[in-house]
Amino acid sequence: MKDVKVNNPLTFGNISYSANNINRIIVVDKNGNKTYLDNSGSIEIRVTHKNGKKFHMYFDTVILENDTLKGGRSRFVQSLKRQIPMDSIAKIEVQDGGKKFNYQN
Repeated sequence: MKDVKVNNPLTFGNISYSANNINRIIVVDKNGNKTYLDNSGSIEIRVTHKNGKKFHMYFDTVILENDTLKGGRSRFVQSLKRQIPMDSIAKIEVQDGGKKFNYQN
C-alpha cells in the first residue's frame, strides 16, 4: 500500500488514503478484446455475488487478503469498507466511473 492524495471535487483541498500499488490491469471488453486500464482515483469495480447482489468499491483501495476481497466504498467516509469472500463472487466488472478524482502526488 502507498499513501496517496486525490483532489476533492466537492470542496477545495485533498483527500488522503492508502492505495494499492497496482499501476495498470489487463481488462477484457464486451467484445472479448484485451487491453490495459491504468489505475486512477476514478476507477471503480462492481462485484456481483452469486445471489445477484451488486456492490461497488474503488479499485485503487482493493486488496486480496487470503480468500477475501477488501476495498473502500467511499472517498469521503473512509471507514466504509467492504469485505467479500472470493467464493461468493460471480463476476467482477471494472470501469472508469468518470468522477473527477485525480491523484495529486
